[in-house]
Amino acid sequence: MPVEVLEHTAEVGLRAEANSFEGLLAELALGLFSLITDPGAVADREAWTVQVRADDPVALVVEWLNELLFLHARDGMLGRRCEVHEASPQHVRATVWGERFDPQRHPRGIEVKSATYHQASVEAAGGRWQAVVYLDV
Repeated sequence: MPVEVLEHTAEVGLRAEANSFEGLLAELALGLFSLITDPGAVADREAWTVQVRADDPVALVVEWLNELLFLHARDGMLGRRCEVHEASPQHVRATVWGERFDPQRHPRGIEVKSATYHQASVEAAGGRWQAVVYLDV
């Protein structure tokens, strides 16, 4: 029997805007976690230090989100608050506060597999930063 290729949209996008690159990265982090569970159900019980390096701002945003997804998969990390201590187009160092996933208290949202480079963009204009990133779900 021949194989049939099936088209399927398995992505959800995040669009974030902030006054600074640091703020943009924090907004994207919180947006990601809001897809995974209800942020109101997450408490500030633990802190994770997150550092990412990349070649350019788009790669940094994608790798930043993928590192957060890795910590979610490894530790069950759910972020409620994010403070970016340092950020440049090639580096970010931040602290994410939250707690580990508890199925009794955290409703399951979307299972996000990864951030992608597909149509990803990062732009600065008029004193504002904007990013668009699509996530595989």
